[in-house]
Amino acid sequence: MSDKLIWQRVETAAMFCTQITGKHLTGGGLEFVIYPNGRISGTADGQKFSGSWVWRDGFFCRKSELDGEDLGLDCEVIEISDGRMRYTRDKGMGDTAIVEIGKIVPG
Repeated sequence: MSDKLIWQRVETAAMFCTQITGKHLTGGGLEFVIYPNGRISGTADGQKFSGSWVWRDGFFCRKSELDGEDLGLDCEVIEISDGRMRYTRDKGMGDTAIVEIGKIVPG
């Protein structure tokens, strides 16, 4: 990945839904979909990953489980650049990860 990517913060729920929801997201052992209906499902390092999400005050807020273990609530800064999504936990103060934005998932 290029260090020269220019990241654009996703500021609204409408922008998030247009750019991210319903698309196959992969990278760093993750493979998941954030659905427009508020559901999240996929895998993380081969374990079942699921949860729900809302857009709140400019942040993607998700409550999720990994293989049945409650991961709690986290609100994240979402940014996009050149077919990638970067998310930073703890309202932009935590760890950052990048996933590829793939094709729309049927259904």
